[in-house]
Amino acid sequence: MLKIDNKADIYTYRVLFFILCSLMIVLIGRYYYLQVVEYDRHFSKSQINRVKAVTTYASRGLIFDRNGELLVDNYPTYVLTVTPYKLDDKEKSFKELSSILNTKPDELDRRYKKYYRGRMLPTIIAKNLSFKQISEIEERKLEFNAFEYLPFNERIYPSSFSHSHIIGYLKEVDRDTIPSLDKSLLYRAGELIGWQGVEKQYERGLRYSKGVSYLEVDTYGREVFELEDGKIVALPGDDLYLSIDSRLQQFTKDLLEGQKGSVIMSHVNTGEILAMVSSPSYNLDIYRGTTSEEEWNNILKNSDKPLLNRSTGGLYPPGSPFKLITAFNLLENNFISESDSVMCSGSKEYGGIARGCWREDGHGLTDLKKAIAESCNIYFYEKVQLVSLEDWVSTAKIFGFNQATNIDLPAEKIGLIPDKDFFTTQYGRWGWSERGVLLNLTLGQGDLLITPIQSLRFINHIATRGQDTPKLRLNLNSQLTYYDSIQYSDRTWDYIENALFEAVNSNLGTARRALSTNQNIPFFAKTGTAQNPHGEPHAWFIGFFEFEGEKYSIVTIVENGGGGATVASPIAGDVVSYFINNNTYIANK
Repeated sequence: MLKIDNKADIYTYRVLFFILCSLMIVLIGRYYYLQVVEYDRHFSKSQINRVKAVTTYASRGLIFDRNGELLVDNYPTYVLTVTPYKLDDKEKSFKELSSILNTKPDELDRRYKKYYRGRMLPTIIAKNLSFKQISEIEERKLEFNAFEYLPFNERIYPSSFSHSHIIGYLKEVDRDTIPSLDKSLLYRAGELIGWQGVEKQYERGLRYSKGVSYLEVDTYGREVFELEDGKIVALPGDDLYLSIDSRLQQFTKDLLEGQKGSVIMSHVNTGEILAMVSSPSYNLDIYRGTTSEEEWNNILKNSDKPLLNRSTGGLYPPGSPFKLITAFNLLENNFISESDSVMCSGSKEYGGIARGCWREDGHGLTDLKKAIAESCNIYFYEKVQLVSLEDWVSTAKIFGFNQATNIDLPAEKIGLIPDKDFFTTQYGRWGWSERGVLLNLTLGQGDLLITPIQSLRFINHIATRGQDTPKLRLNLNSQLTYYDSIQYSDRTWDYIENALFEAVNSNLGTARRALSTNQNIPFFAKTGTAQNPHGEPHAWFIGFFEFEGEKYSIVTIVENGGGGATVASPIAGDVVSYFINNNTYIANK
């Protein structure tokens, strides 16, 4: 037994024993605090380290034509993400990854900066990973512990595609665009958003709702198994059915191949768009990230502007179809009688300037019906003098010009119907005259600008006699709504309708070439040749026809095409003939 001989040693041992006991009490207290008092908090932290939350994605809604043909599908792919706080040596990691991904480190760094959204949040830096690339990354999991590959759905276009301007495209969300987006949809950098066409218009419906999965991981961050508690299932977006008939759309696209312009056809009774072609078009695959910078720049610099949807965004002088605006003024205000005639000898002087008719030898004695059917300029030069500029502009606006049609596509242009204030601002108080500008306006020339879709609304108003004209739409299942009715007399509607019938069916009618293969249907139309200061005239055709108890309308414009009678009219006739002979459409009655 240890023997303590002096009091000093006893005191020393007592002090040491006291210190030892004190330490034991502190340690026991700390243990109690951590294991009992702070248990919940530390357990939660350990769970965080043990459990990884992963955002899951479903697929966007599919897009079909009216007959159920699949236009836009999804295909599964993988994206590579990096979590910044786990990235020890970014430069080294990107260099190693670049050899696997067959890209440059600078490109990975560019995407990292573009889609960065915080140290703790995964950032997408690569897309469309192959199985080989995924395998290589998995083999080097310890080296690439900051990186993860996740399932993701891209768009694919399985049909022979002629709907590019209607469908539109998706764009990757980046840090610059996020502040302007709908916050309720919880966009993250690197995700896809509808940016044009119906993809944009119906983004809220087509977009999926994201989910969350919880994965247990080991000390190396490797996934062990999926936990069911707290899991939120991602839900796919809603499918979209378009009013478009794909077969009719493809046929129409082929007709316009090699030309610039637009053809639109609608079911008047419902406002459904059956075909809408803008030419030239583009391949939607350019937005899937496989297009080189050189190819993309060539598209942007292309003078033919293939990205422009000419149907809703192309601005053109309307040409002779706008003679109908003057005609409505003359009839509704009783400025003329049905027998009033003008002698057209081919030209006439106005304000000391000779103005000619398209027919050099003239049309002879011409009334309003003949003037519309044969497109006599001199008649309208004479009679527009009875109309005020204010009334003429008002009539154009009654038919919806200078306003959007509100078709369900973004970026629609409204055109220009110039009024007194416009001319004064543009040319000064004394730089223009009302009589002078009306001579241009009545022929659809001068400062006028309209879109093809506005012309379609115009002819639909005429086809319905201004009553209960359905709004134009591409979503087959959208609610049927109507434009404001136009309260003109039956006399006026009858006269205009008869004149448009004569334009197609009389021997000298300018729209008769549309009837060459459509002899057995009532057809009503007006052609136009719109002068263009930048080249050859634009060729116009607007009309409607009756088939199996329903009314359908068609508008055609060919940029720099020449005469409406010789160029636009046959195209419209061929589209109508295909529609009738192939039974491509059954009306929803």
